[in-house]
Amino acid sequence: MNIWFVPTWQGDLRLEPDPKNDAQTVLGIVKPTEHEKKVLAALQLAFGERGWIDDKTKLLELSRFWKQKRVVVRAPIHDVGPVVVAIMKPGAGTLTAVKFKDGRVETCELHAAGDGPYRDPAKTEPAPEVKALAKKEDATAAATVSRPTPSCPNCYADPSVNAPATDTLLAFLSEEEHAQWAKYRRIVVTGGLTGHRYMLAHRHSRFAIRNTRLCRDLDDDATVHFHDTSVPPEEEVLAAKLILEHREPWLRNEATCLGASFSHVFKNPFGDLLDGVPDANFTRTVGMLLQQAGEKSA
Repeated sequence: MNIWFVPTWQGDLRLEPDPKNDAQTVLGIVKPTEHEKKVLAALQLAFGERGWIDDKTKLLELSRFWKQKRVVVRAPIHDVGPVVVAIMKPGAGTLTAVKFKDGRVETCELHAAGDGPYRDPAKTEPAPEVKALAKKEDATAAATVSRPTPSCPNCYADPSVNAPATDTLLAFLSEEEHAQWAKYRRIVVTGGLTGHRYMLAHRHSRFAIRNTRLCRDLDDDATVHFHDTSVPPEEEVLAAKLILEHREPWLRNEATCLGASFSHVFKNPFGDLLDGVPDANFTRTVGMLLQQAGEKSA
């Protein structure tokens, strides 16, 4: 495998085989946030417990400023990746996708809630499904993403650009999708179960700002409500693409499809309209009002 992406705010934690030794992995770190420094502290413990780094190797130390760092981990990427995923993405609604040389993508999901991040990281064991997927031959890239939050704030304009996050997204785009993204900062993907076409747009693009959301069902001509502002816009689109193509009910359900315009809505696998999110009461109220309006007009 050439690279493993685990989206974070800066798009900064990624794993690559050591070019000098395939039995080792290079962890790339770029400008970590305070939250990501906690992740690195947990990884330090987990790697040390497994004998993958020595006591002198510090993931959190740079000589002057936090800009960029590369740390060699003494284990192959198919072993390191699942451990990093288990620590960084411990909760329910996590999807790992692996892309192969022929363009095929295989996925596995982690649905059950874990013990929470950073709890006894030295003893954290990766999921068997992720470990098995990581060892498949002819894999070129992997990404582990979290399900976005149902409902969302309005999309807004921001000129910021995140090159590492763009690399993550482009690794999973087809040639046609790559051309769409380069020209319009949006792509069209097809739902894995319904076959519906979805427009997914960069949250700062004209389309998203005009639509106030990043996703629209083109066949039902209706907006799908979700967001993940904990990662850069490019990785938010990547997560939505992988989930819609491979776990469509995660993002096409009663908590995200509000109103009577949708031709098919799945039962929410993570709960109901509330779904345990801070803006759930607003989501539920809007959904009920739209449902009532639809019933009156029918």
